[in-house]
Amino acid sequence: MASSFDHWKCGRDFELIDEAMGGAVLFITGNHRVLRVADDTASRLRLGPAELMAEEKAEWDGLVEDGVLSDANIAALQSTSFMDGANLAINVNLTATCNLGCSYCFADGGDYGRIKGVIGSDIEEDIFDFVVDRVKRGDGVRFEFFGGEPLLNFERIASMCARATEIEEALGIRFVFRISTNLTILPAGALELFARHRFIVSVSIDGGKETHDRNRPTKGGRGSWDKIMANCLAVRAASDEIVLVARMTVVGGANSLISEVRQLWDINIFDNFQIYPGVVPKELSHIFGKGDHHSDGSMAGSFLSEFNDLLDCYADFFQPENRFKGVLEYERIVDMVEHGKVALSFCSGGRSYFTFSPDKSVMPCHRLVGDETAQIGDSGNPMEHENRLDPWRLPIDANPVCSQCWVRYICAGGCRQENLQATGDLNSPSADGCDYQIQLVKKVVGMMASQGPAYRALDRIELDDMFVSCGRPMTANLRRNSEVPILNFFKPL
Repeated sequence: MASSFDHWKCGRDFELIDEAMGGAVLFITGNHRVLRVADDTASRLRLGPAELMAEEKAEWDGLVEDGVLSDANIAALQSTSFMDGANLAINVNLTATCNLGCSYCFADGGDYGRIKGVIGSDIEEDIFDFVVDRVKRGDGVRFEFFGGEPLLNFERIASMCARATEIEEALGIRFVFRISTNLTILPAGALELFARHRFIVSVSIDGGKETHDRNRPTKGGRGSWDKIMANCLAVRAASDEIVLVARMTVVGGANSLISEVRQLWDINIFDNFQIYPGVVPKELSHIFGKGDHHSDGSMAGSFLSEFNDLLDCYADFFQPENRFKGVLEYERIVDMVEHGKVALSFCSGGRSYFTFSPDKSVMPCHRLVGDETAQIGDSGNPMEHENRLDPWRLPIDANPVCSQCWVRYICAGGCRQENLQATGDLNSPSADGCDYQIQLVKKVVGMMASQGPAYRALDRIELDDMFVSCGRPMTANLRRNSEVPILNFFKPL
């Protein structure tokens, strides 16, 4: 008898990922389970379950009956609302001023083409009103201190942390504080504040000195690496409980991605890395090396191959003498696969994540500050145009393109701002963006299969506080927890 999953299609309902040593890894789109299959079985399964041999088909049907193969992700998504899956998060765009002249800056040097001034006490008051109106006892709230360079308005950071502490005690909620900074400056009191509140300090540093100074010079054209590294060392020395993240933007260059990561890893002060494929205008491509960018100014042409090379040796970076706990985006995918989680959206933008800026605008995404067509209100009336958030809340299964892709319940449609930049539509991803997301999941799943149970069992609970992929909202998919049987053709990792 045919099972209800005979209609499944490779590349939509499952994917087969070849392993270097032979065989393949079967990834189930509907519940994020991963199984091993032999080469011959994989070849037939690529054509569809109906093409399996009788013995293989019997095992396939048994896995369906046991719930190992299922569409648990669909049911999980249908039972959620747009506010589920992530804590309320406020991006506080503290200032329009930045002291660097980064080549690929999406914020036009910090002011987004129109923003002036700094967040003052009036907007701070509006932000806390917004928070208090939307939380209940036991909730968590994130403050993402951003800019420009947020430490140029350190007074406001300190004020908001003090106020948040009062509200924590009064309402029984928990605040998480994260700052995205170039760390070229370190105001008096900053180290103590970071330590007291166990800040997540995300430092924009693109690799070793040569590459970083090329990508992220001062406005006067000088290098910034030496100053940043001295301040990173000071932050690390201030407290072991500060989480220090190296956020790398990759835009090509003479050195390999592995080399850049290794240079920062060797310093042994960063807890995590974030590695992001950068986009620069085509007129600046000569700065980064011939051939490193497509003609439309999209993702660095060499990025995917270098990213693949990095994941091939990724496990080598987990050493007991080094603080390294992983690349956040990679570890989040491992967490989703290992524990059966489904993404409700690519990020929390327009759902539970909002940006407040010095001009009092409220936006669904920090990258869209300055775009009046995306503005949903002002700090005094933050949800005045809430209908503009509808595209941000589109379920992935309602997206005509993404609903046919096997990574849809992990990627959930790609970065909305990058989609808008590339295609003019928040929910239409670019070819580059899709290639990256597909390769990311494929390589991480393959890496999981090669590393064995010890790596997969690492504690990843801290990821919930790390705002990976702008706070990607997720929920448990409630797949069956029964052990996967060891069969002849389908085997657990």
